[in-house]
Amino acid sequence: MTWLGDELGRIADDMPQRDLAVRAIEVYHRRRRNLIALAAAALVVVVVLGGTAAIKLTPKAARPVAPPERTVIDVGVAGTAEAAPLYVALSKGYFAAEGLTVRPAVVHAAAAVSAMERGELDIAQTDYVVSFVANQQNRGVKIVGGLHRAHTGTLALVVKAGSGIRTVADLKGKKIAVPYLRGLGTLSIRAMGLRNDDVEFVETPYTAMVDGLSGGRFAAALLAEPYVVVSVRQGRTRVLREALAREFDRLPTAGWMAADDWIKANPRTLAAFRRALAKAQRLIAGDLAQAVRAVQVIPPDMKVAWRDLNRLALGAFPAELDLRGLQRLADLALRYSVLKKRLDVRSVIR
Repeated sequence: MTWLGDELGRIADDMPQRDLAVRAIEVYHRRRRNLIALAAAALVVVVVLGGTAAIKLTPKAARPVAPPERTVIDVGVAGTAEAAPLYVALSKGYFAAEGLTVRPAVVHAAAAVSAMERGELDIAQTDYVVSFVANQQNRGVKIVGGLHRAHTGTLALVVKAGSGIRTVADLKGKKIAVPYLRGLGTLSIRAMGLRNDDVEFVETPYTAMVDGLSGGRFAAALLAEPYVVVSVRQGRTRVLREALAREFDRLPTAGWMAADDWIKANPRTLAAFRRALAKAQRLIAGDLAQAVRAVQVIPPDMKVAWRDLNRLALGAFPAELDLRGLQRLADLALRYSVLKKRLDVRSVIR
């Protein structure tokens, strides 16, 4: 060994020649004991660290999830393509996996807030602007989840196919059907340049708009998908103007709302509903065809053909609420006098 030779040379000058071998052997054994002790200590460290790593990597037993307070919930929908994630979650069994039986019911959008306040609905699809207005009217409802983000074509101002109306300005002095008197529809129409006193808004369910146009009850209607694509294909309507272009494009348009008292009484039910919806929305994000197929069963009063699905205009279905987008939407509602004062959207979200 090299160290032994070095040691012999070092001690040769200090001691008699006969003691060289004895001294070298003592040094050898001392260093050997030190090396063995060091190796043992290293082994202890490795074992301890390995045990610690094993403890960290071993997953903790999942805490049992308490069941929802309600196993059956009634959910109001507007009968539009925006509600596709709900129907995807139903068809995939996501609600059942959370212990929920969800009963969707198509309701007149304007009646949803009152229905929740009376306890007739647990959760309802909402036009976000309607929730903003309800908040400023001190109605007891809050936004509890995201649902849909706009894209050009998802909402359109239409007229009867044979109408002589060619521009938005031609609608002055006439009636326009909208799902809400103070909602995203009226907001978008005002943004087209029509003042409050230029037209008369008629609150009408989507299911009655096309027949109302045909019967001359109003000159135009604000239609959502799939009513737009189906009525155009049937030759009953013509798109006068896209409603969610320019400043509205890609803004959040629809979500879920619930009454304050219901939210407080049913936190686990709401959490289970959100988890199931989020799972469906993630599925749609990777495969939009899931939403397209779901649209076939949403409208209660019309048949959506496969050829309609190919032309269907859909936005996005994000699970997360877009606070910045919602605030932009609220600010637009204030600019066009749908809201009476500025709203911090965080006050409307639960």
